[in-house]
Amino acid sequence: MKLVEEYKKSLKHIEAEEPLDLFFYRIISFLFVKAILPFPVTPNQLSFAALIAGIISAIFYSFGTEKAFLLAAIFYAIYYLFDLSDGQVARLKKNGTRAGRIIDGIADYVTHFAIYIGLGIGLGNQPNTWLIVIAALISLMAQVILFDFYRNRYLEYTLGRVSLFGEDLKQFQKEYKELMNKPDRTLEKLIFFLYLKYLNTQQFLISKATKSKKIKTFDRTDFLKKNKLIIRLWSFMGSSLHITLLIIMSVIYRIDLYFYSILVIINIYAIIMVILQTTIDSRTKLANKDSV
Repeated sequence: MKLVEEYKKSLKHIEAEEPLDLFFYRIISFLFVKAILPFPVTPNQLSFAALIAGIISAIFYSFGTEKAFLLAAIFYAIYYLFDLSDGQVARLKKNGTRAGRIIDGIADYVTHFAIYIGLGIGLGNQPNTWLIVIAALISLMAQVILFDFYRNRYLEYTLGRVSLFGEDLKQFQKEYKELMNKPDRTLEKLIFFLYLKYLNTQQFLISKATKSKKIKTFDRTDFLKKNKLIIRLWSFMGSSLHITLLIIMSVIYRIDLYFYSILVIINIYAIIMVILQTTIDSRTKLANKDSV
């Protein structure tokens, strides 16, 4: 029972976890974290280890052979193990930082950009191939940003903090301005700059998808009641699904099926989810008459 409770503490929030993560990947990463917990391993070190594994995976994808794709899938799985472990270590050791959260996100994006470049090269390096690869990458980013936004929103209401990038974004901007007045800490400045750009991109995408220029603040009780099911539906299009698809299709050497899933099936699912979420939001009580 103690191990189960410790596992739960290593999670963000069970209702917002992706099913594949909750019942498979995070269990494996938790066992890995338990093994390394006695050692002075930091979340940032795991984030960088994930980045290295991801780049190695991308290099193997660029070779384009069946054997290389198998090795790429293995290193991609290692990347995801480290990627999940950094957050679990941070939560169990209670040593997570704002900068660490940003580093984790940057490592994810750099890894996937590298992997898609590797795929483009490995699949023939032809104009038509690159069009498919770029379209899939844009779709992947849009799908993950949508899920990330609605998951974070749900978590903020669940935890009783309904800033939703209002106060949170202002705090990031404030810290970034303070950093700009300091001559050193160049890397930290870059990290904050990139993350702020990510938040702005996320807000832009959500506003376009929902046709709303402002983010509303909802009544917490009504919001949680009406979003409990849909947040679970959102979780089916998170990172773990995309990663699992690419690993499986790489092992069986059918990347065409991976691209079809991203470009057609998951995009259709995402459109349906946006329509459902917009409808639910329109029927959820506002906390006050004004929007944030």
